[in-house]
Amino acid sequence: MKKSISLFSSLFILASLVACQSNLTSFSFNIDYKEFVFDFHTELQNKYINAEDYTTTSGIAAGSSSKEQPLPVFIKWEGSKTNNNKDPKYYTVDIYEEGESKPFLSRSEITDPVGAEFYNFKLDTKYSYQVTAYYSDSVQFKSEKGTFKTTNKGPRNLFVGDVMNMRDLGGHGIKQGLIYRSGRFNEDTGESLLNEQGKDTLLNVLKIKTEIDLRRPGENGNIKASVLGDTVNYQHLPMYFGGENVLTHVGEHSSYLYDNPSQIKLFFELLADQNNYPIDFHCAIGKDRTGCMAYLIEALCGVEEEYLYRDYLFSNFAKISGICEPKDIDDRYGNTIKGYEGSSLQEKTYNYLNNVIGVSKDTLDTIKNILTDK
Repeated sequence: MKKSISLFSSLFILASLVACQSNLTSFSFNIDYKEFVFDFHTELQNKYINAEDYTTTSGIAAGSSSKEQPLPVFIKWEGSKTNNNKDPKYYTVDIYEEGESKPFLSRSEITDPVGAEFYNFKLDTKYSYQVTAYYSDSVQFKSEKGTFKTTNKGPRNLFVGDVMNMRDLGGHGIKQGLIYRSGRFNEDTGESLLNEQGKDTLLNVLKIKTEIDLRRPGENGNIKASVLGDTVNYQHLPMYFGGENVLTHVGEHSSYLYDNPSQIKLFFELLADQNNYPIDFHCAIGKDRTGCMAYLIEALCGVEEEYLYRDYLFSNFAKISGICEPKDIDDRYGNTIKGYEGSSLQEKTYNYLNNVIGVSKDTLDTIKNILTDK
């Protein structure tokens, strides 16, 4: 079982009852309602996140097992029985992001009298939460609102069922909740990898509207629509990797002519349409083709170069059956960008995408305006 962080310390007694009955007069929760900082990274993940040497995960993660997922927060309570010695039929928990009136996360009809786990909180964000005990639709007790704040250290790694290597590009100069990178959603047979929890998270928590699939024909299972359903815009932009320079590769393989620069241009044109967000983009395991697109987006938005490497190397926590190294970035796209004209990595990326890939300045400026606060 995953280790979790428990919100549980102080006792308070609820004084008001939504619908009164003569033999139903009191209910108490034992729940933490004082603000504290919650870090959803595991101890192993923090070992790398806090390491001064960002160029290696050696001795920490080697791409051999699934260690990329975050910790859940476990919201825990102890509800006393009413005067007629009855327990609630069920509980609900609503979690709100600061300043929002609609729940960020919500779970209803919880029959476990102990508590419930919740995943996928944003970085450096304050949340409040409330537990409600139900005896019937009209008889309920609400707890006071508890609060907590999340760590400001990235990345925002995510737990989405059987989807591997998934995280938000946001949190380090890019707005959170807009664009995600991940591994595939379906096998090369076309069979979905998503369990009910994963599908619900993608659709109702992360609210994915567009899936950009960078896998080769056949590698994607020859699907024509997203396995998430018809509410998601599926865009297939086949790119070839095979150890080549992802930015520049053009060539025929297995009777298919790949033109990576043309696909990159289409990719960025999709990013310039506000209606496409939130977006998830992926290849097979979310490492090379996905890594290149993440690098370009982050560099375009002015994210620090160190974090570009840390984001890529964080894939070593996933079961990628190999290992990511800094030279992978350098050889497959990084040196091409760094060698181009410009006074900063952001400027070089902008100029390369505009002059070589053919992405218009209007498109690049629109993407920056959508994804950043600058």
